[in-house]
Parts: sequence; structure tokens; C-alpha cells
Amino acid sequence: MNSKYNSVIFFTRYNEQSASVRYRYIQYFNDLKENGVNVELSYLFDEKFFKNKILLNKINFLLILISYIRRFLKIIFLNKKTIIVIHLELFPYLPSIGEKILSFKNNKIIVDLDDAIFHQYTSLNSKFLKFFLSSKFKKIFNLKNITIFSGNKYNQKEVLKMNPNIKTEIFPTVVNINNYERRTNTNKSKHFTIVWIGSPSTSIYLKVIIDALKILNKEYEIRLRFIGSGHIELEGLQFESYMWNEETEIELISECHIGIMPLMNDDWSKGKCGFKLIQYMACKIPSVASPVGVNQEIIDHGINGFLANENRDWIQYILKLKNDQQLYKEFSESAFEKISKHYSFQSQRKRFISTIKSIN
Repeated sequence: MNSKYNSVIFFTRYNEQSASVRYRYIQYFNDLKENGVNVELSYLFDEKFFKNKILLNKINFLLILISYIRRFLKIIFLNKKTIIVIHLELFPYLPSIGEKILSFKNNKIIVDLDDAIFHQYTSLNSKFLKFFLSSKFKKIFNLKNITIFSGNKYNQKEVLKMNPNIKTEIFPTVVNINNYERRTNTNKSKHFTIVWIGSPSTSIYLKVIIDALKILNKEYEIRLRFIGSGHIELEGLQFESYMWNEETEIELISECHIGIMPLMNDDWSKGKCGFKLIQYMACKIPSVASPVGVNQEIIDHGINGFLANENRDWIQYILKLKNDQQLYKEFSESAFEKISKHYSFQSQRKRFISTIKSIN
């Protein structure tokens, strides 16, 4: 590694409970250390806050204030010989003061975008917040010593609109394919089952295809399994609901037959990294998804899954996979091969490590 910069600190919003933290950073830590790079994870909010916010939708404002002060002090006293990796932003709903301080101190900064976070502030309802925050990311992207890691081409394109000269790299969110292959349950559920994995905040996308799910559920007796959705009301649907758990997620997914990823066709959705699909396909499960954003790159339509626009398309493609065992087998194998080659830790690790080490 460049002798001037001998360590990397990852500033994240949450700890390892967050999928982004586990799959975009932590799984590279051992390789970084073996290559002489000191690593540190510095998260803004602790596990208790994460569970209350993500799972229960409860917010503790005193804890937010304490967390912001602690991070600010961390930034002020940070060693200049440190590469900074920022997941999305340092201080949600505040101007870019933290990023500006780090740039002024000549730290090398990587801003990692696995969501189209820049759209969050340009579409605020509050005129007051919008006035102060709508240009936040444009200012960040024009600071000196900035490199952007983007989870997909859409986010990269939007960044380049704000600064055509900024250095960008695309790094998808990836899985350790060996872990998935070892833990995948080959004993499928007796009943044909569709699986969706996510969080309470993303479960709203299930309503995009609620009519299709009702028909598949009632008329064709296809079962539904939702992982991590929390308490969700989908009138007219019968489904199994499981709390997310890192120890069981692979087994719960791999017991099912088809994975789904419905999305709305909006700018926020276009910035998503398709991680649900990557998980399904790593479990050798064909997927059906909305043709939005990176979904169109991960799924090769008619080869390892299907892209569905209308409710009738969702029904048609799911039934096609249910009724054609040979096609299902071919899709399963193609899905796993696609993830192994392009969306696995094994396929990305060397480039990730070399890119970090080349920052100077």
C-alpha cells in the first residue's frame, strides 16, 4: 500500500447488522489485513438503534445527537494518513460539513453508493430542508481527494452528471459463493413457494404485484414466504413471515423455489443494487423481477430468470417455472453461474483490494 496511507477506516451508518456493511466491507477485511492494510469499522448507530429504526420504525433523537457528536469528534482527531471510506454520507440530514473537514485535512476519501441517496434530498417535502440539503451531494462530489465507488451504472451516471471529472469505480454488492454453496438447503419445501427477503421499509414493493400474488396464492396454491418484512398487512394473502437472521437466511431462501424482486419504476429504485436477486441466484433459485435499474443486468431474461412488467407477466413467468422442471433446472444452474462469475466475493476481491491500495 502507498506508504503515506497505511490504514483504512470505514464510516458506516450501522454496524454488521446491516447487509451493506457485511457484504460491501467486512468480508474484505481479512484480505486487506493480509495485504498490509490496517482496517477499522466506525459505525454511527449501534445495534439497538438499528433494530429500533429498521425493524420497529422507532427513533431515539437523543441517541442520534450523541452519535453525531461522537462521529464529529472522531473526524476532528483522525490521522491524516488514513483512507476514508464513507458509506453514503457521514451525517444524514445535515450539510456536508464532515466530508469538507476530511477533504481539508487531505484525507483520501471514497464515497460508496449502493443506493441513490442523492435523490433523497432533492425530493424532500420540507422546503427548509430541501434548501439546505438538495445540493449536498453535488458539493461532496466536487471536493478534492474524492473517489466514488458505485454499486451500479445508474448511480455512477448520476454522479458524473454532478462532476464529470470525478474518479468512479463500479463495485456490486457481492456474496461469498462458497458460503452459499455450503449452506444452501437442497431439500425444497413440499409446496411450491415464492420467497422475498428485505426489510419493513422495502416491503412496500410487494404491493406493486399484490394482484398477481393473490391469484398465485389462491388459485394455484403457491405459498409465499417473506423474510425480514416485519409486520406487514397484505389483505387477501396468506404467507409465512420470518424475522431476518444472518444464521438462517440462506437456508430459508434456498428451501423455496422462486425469488421475487418487484420495484416501482422511479429514480430511487433505479439506484438499488439488486442484492435480493444476488442472494436468490446464489442459492440456485431462479428469479422474477421488475425490469428496473440493475435488475436488467443481473437477470438475463429467459436464461436465468424473467423480467416482468404487468401482473399477468408475473403470473405467466412464475407458472412457467413451476410447470417446466427442465427449464427450472436450467435456470437454476445459469443463475448460480452468473453470480459466481460476476457478483461473488471471489470474482471481485482482487480488484477491490488493488483499488484500495492504489489510492494515493
